[in-house]
Amino acid sequence: MAGDPTEEERPPQLTAEQAQELVQFDLSMRMVPFLDRHLIFPVFNFLQETGLYNATAIHRAQLTLLAETNMIDWALETYSLINEEQPQELMDRRDMVLQQLEDSREKVLPLLQILEEEEKVQRVAACKSIDELCQTFELDPTVIDGLVHYAKLQYDCGNYTLSGELLKHYRSMISQDTERPVMTSKQVSCIWGSLASFILNREFEEATDGAERAADVIFKINDFLDTTKMSKKEVLLQRTWLLHWSLFPIFTAEKVEVKLLDFFLNEKSLSCISLSCPHLFRYVASCLILQKRLKHLMKDTVWIIQHESTVYSDPVTRFLLALYVDMDFDEAQLELQKCEKVCKVDYFLSRHWAEFQENARLLIFETYCRIHQCINIGMIAHKLNMEAEEAEVWIVKLIQNAKLDARIDSEKSRVVMSKAPPSVYQQVIEKTKNLSFRSTITVSQLKAAFQPGEAREGDAQQHLLSGGRCKFVLGPAESAERQKRTLSKVLSPRPEASVWA
Repeated sequence: MAGDPTEEERPPQLTAEQAQELVQFDLSMRMVPFLDRHLIFPVFNFLQETGLYNATAIHRAQLTLLAETNMIDWALETYSLINEEQPQELMDRRDMVLQQLEDSREKVLPLLQILEEEEKVQRVAACKSIDELCQTFELDPTVIDGLVHYAKLQYDCGNYTLSGELLKHYRSMISQDTERPVMTSKQVSCIWGSLASFILNREFEEATDGAERAADVIFKINDFLDTTKMSKKEVLLQRTWLLHWSLFPIFTAEKVEVKLLDFFLNEKSLSCISLSCPHLFRYVASCLILQKRLKHLMKDTVWIIQHESTVYSDPVTRFLLALYVDMDFDEAQLELQKCEKVCKVDYFLSRHWAEFQENARLLIFETYCRIHQCINIGMIAHKLNMEAEEAEVWIVKLIQNAKLDARIDSEKSRVVMSKAPPSVYQQVIEKTKNLSFRSTITVSQLKAAFQPGEAREGDAQQHLLSGGRCKFVLGPAESAERQKRTLSKVLSPRPEASVWA
């Protein structure tokens, strides 16, 4: 089935004792309400392969899902696996589904024939409305809507490739219809259907012909939710669904798009996670660990994770808190050991454990190096849960690959770090991130300085806020000494702490 792991990716089977210990880390039951039933099948297959739950219980859960689809053959096979008789009504329904597919195909056959010819597809793209399209090719208008019905039938039968192609053509035709500028609920459903088809087909990588991918559809749904007039409750629900669905291209694709990570970790998404699905903080933390390019987000995102720790926490989130908030390296190392158990039973993280462990050790080492100039190799080996010789080899490779300004003193068995100044980029961020607050403080100080000349107070403040340079206009009665004291009071250098007081 589409979306299933390859032979190399299949997780090892757990013993009954291991399953009982690890079931506490399984999030699948929390996530199922926000996934399409077809997206749940790969997750259930993973749980069955790990042995986390009883196989018969998984099969029965699959039968419950299959009852609402047209994948009759899979349902009949599942009944055989649990040694139960195949229901006769299921056999009858199979014939009915085949008849529905045939009838629906006959209805849209004229349009399907058009879509099979490249020259005619280009003519379709040139039509500016559905009416013009129907007149050009002598089609009944109901055929256009019939294409959606046929795509849905194919999707329910598990033919995700054909379903995705049909929906792509339908959405292309509708998007060019200038007579229907407002997006209807049917069009929104088609976008979600396209996303589900791309995910189940694993269409994550950028195509050479510029074809649409899962990430593109995610961005379109996000843009729609930004401008829609739906109620805030409905928008929150759909954003929650979108965040859950975006886990598939983020954690199962060979290469993750930076823009997709930005979407998942932006302020709006984190607010949505805090409100409706705090369990996704596991994947927020995992992104920070797995993606080295996200270091600039680490500080602020960890602060949010800490703020929400009373609502949700697990070894992955606690690892970051121990490392960046408590600076407790022993606790971080213990939580990292538990993270291995989390990854074993997590569909999205199971194939990433080796990279997860390597990057987590790197974070521990980097953080430890920030506060120690000379580091005993035996000590760091303990922090990283490694043997001393293994840790020394690992550190040597790290120094070479990451080009760290450090050297190993073999005689004293220690790593000597050279203090490097912070990057210009980081200094600019630190100096400007509170610029608005500092401007407010400056305005307040100027206001206090102009208190004797109340008539001019508003003019000076307005001039400063408008971007001009403040001119101190003093009355004729004020002596030169008074001017000197006033300017000294406002412009004298102040310690940094006073700005934050």
